[in-house]
Amino acid sequence: MVSFTAGQSEKLPRRALSEEAYDHVRRGLIRSRYRSGERLVLRPLAAELGLSPTPVREALLRLVSEHALELNDRNTAVVPAMTQRSFAEIHDLRSDLEMRLAAAAAQNASDHGIEALVILQNQFMDAARAHDDGGMAAFNADFHTTVATLAELPLTATILRNLWMRIGPIYALSRPMRHLEHEGRIHPHEELITALRQRDVAAAQAAVARDFEHARRWIEPRLT
Repeated sequence: MVSFTAGQSEKLPRRALSEEAYDHVRRGLIRSRYRSGERLVLRPLAAELGLSPTPVREALLRLVSEHALELNDRNTAVVPAMTQRSFAEIHDLRSDLEMRLAAAAAQNASDHGIEALVILQNQFMDAARAHDDGGMAAFNADFHTTVATLAELPLTATILRNLWMRIGPIYALSRPMRHLEHEGRIHPHEELITALRQRDVAAAQAAVARDFEHARRWIEPRLT
């Protein structure tokens, strides 16, 4: 959690404080800390961050302008609700982007970057064994956004992370995330890691496609 003492916050310009608040909430959306329909009330959030309300308000309004949050009739920031129709649109768009990113990662990922994915996948599986649904959702998001970084397509990766601000709260809404059998096969993340090591573009895209199909069949029935 990002937090500052009163003395620290007074030494930083307001723009920097607003950026810190923005990064905190943005990361929370991506990593499924917030659920669809959840209210982000200004003063409690500012107190959590150890900031005055002004930079936090600026951060929330920035996220509203990016359609990651909405304002309700009381001018409170709310995580948007998700319907099956809007999920289908975001899911298909995200699938197209992640297929491109997986192909590029198979060509560009460093050995160090691939090992970072191994660590994230191990953390994901540890969270699954501990029945830690929040940890699973967070490490799943970290895994996908790290693949985007390894692809070395920064504009595409930025667009994907913006979509993850919308998709993360769906994973929070759809907990528990404990079904890992995947039709008796190894987890698609592990298939993707193998494909990246082998520089196999087709196998990398196939792993992403299987991961997305499983996610779609798992999430859609939980949406209104």
